[in-house]
Amino acid sequence: MRAIKLGLLLSLAFLLLSPQLASFAGGSQAPMAHVGPVPAVDWRHYHDYEELTSILQGLEQAHPDLVELSSIGASWQGRDIWAITITDEGARGDKVGILLVGYHHARERISLEVPLYVTWRLVLEAHRNETIASLLERVVFYVVPALNPDGIWVSEVNPWHRKNLRPVDDDGDGLVDEDPPEDVDGDGTIYWWWNDTASGFEGIDDDGDGLVNEDWPGGVDLNRNYGFHWNDTSADSGSSDPSAEDYIGPAPFSEPETRALRDFVLSRPDIELAISYHSGAACVLYPWSYTRDPCPHERELAELAEAYGEVAGLPYKAGEVPVAYTCSGEWGDWMYAVAHALPLTVEVYGMYGNWTWWEEHTEEVNGTCYFKGIWAYFNPPEGEIEDLCSRNYEAVIAVLLSYLPPEEPEEPKPPPQEPPENPLERFISILAVIGASALSITILLIWLRKR
Repeated sequence: MRAIKLGLLLSLAFLLLSPQLASFAGGSQAPMAHVGPVPAVDWRHYHDYEELTSILQGLEQAHPDLVELSSIGASWQGRDIWAITITDEGARGDKVGILLVGYHHARERISLEVPLYVTWRLVLEAHRNETIASLLERVVFYVVPALNPDGIWVSEVNPWHRKNLRPVDDDGDGLVDEDPPEDVDGDGTIYWWWNDTASGFEGIDDDGDGLVNEDWPGGVDLNRNYGFHWNDTSADSGSSDPSAEDYIGPAPFSEPETRALRDFVLSRPDIELAISYHSGAACVLYPWSYTRDPCPHERELAELAEAYGEVAGLPYKAGEVPVAYTCSGEWGDWMYAVAHALPLTVEVYGMYGNWTWWEEHTEEVNGTCYFKGIWAYFNPPEGEIEDLCSRNYEAVIAVLLSYLPPEEPEEPKPPPQEPPENPLERFISILAVIGASALSITILLIWLRKR
């Protein structure tokens, strides 16, 4: 009877301990991080601030292994300025940082959609596209889709609005932003009119001072507010007049939006490449903006512009781009001279210089011309958003692939060999034999006893 009990105990001990011993001998593998579904996004319409926020939060919640969302500051009206960081957190070593910034100017709504789409596509393809997965091991994407979040709302009310919403008393009456343009006839657009004696925008005299539309909401042109050659009066664009569309602000980095981006960039010295999105002209630009002289990295920037322009279908060569004016306090000049990155300004869409388009959208009545369609000047029809964004996404990837050094080829793998024998595994095998033998003897003794 004692032999039977001993055999059963040996068998039970072996059965209980062998899984733990095998795990100890062979090691254990940590479970893979949970990967949730990427939120579906409708790219057939322009997204408002609430939708922008929801999309970014959804990406972080679905892929915390890739995505980190943070607020880098707040606008004049208190809206968060979102920044999203995308990289493979499991990949160690030095990485190249690339900054994508959208939406300096309120009326350029497509300049928000492009970096938002790039963000979404990167996360979507991170686990299904080998090229993207490899890039995320070597690159950190920093994306600020909407630097001017207040502009999203104001562009819905007044599609001519360019600047931020810094309160400004344009007409010096002690009130701020009290007389903006309005869609008086309710046709969904605000027209600009001009004749031989005057010009102006559709609207009414809101403040009863006998003037119409003389005190718009805001603001400062954020792309004239950077602290490199700020208020350089030799440049073509950059005005100290608060009522001007290209008002530079009272001081460099006077605006909470540009200060937030400045501090974010300077705290990330890994940023080597940068792209700012605009619309209105459809081309690729690079420093300098304050002068027509070439910058020291003209060749490298021209190559990056070519890589982007060829894929996106945008002019990029000097002499072919439609924008030829100079401007002061511009983002790209500051990124290059102060942040030491290689910056591109990408105008993703626009009718700048297309006089035929202007004529088609202008009507003359009794000597006064009326222009309608400023929204369409800067922004494509909703049905074209996704295709335009997709081309620019591919262009971003092309720029990175042209900039990064080629990956070193992997060492050829030797033919498989039998792994060296593990002494612990051999010991477990011996235990298995002993356990099996003990179990067999136990069964035999039980059988003999019953006989």
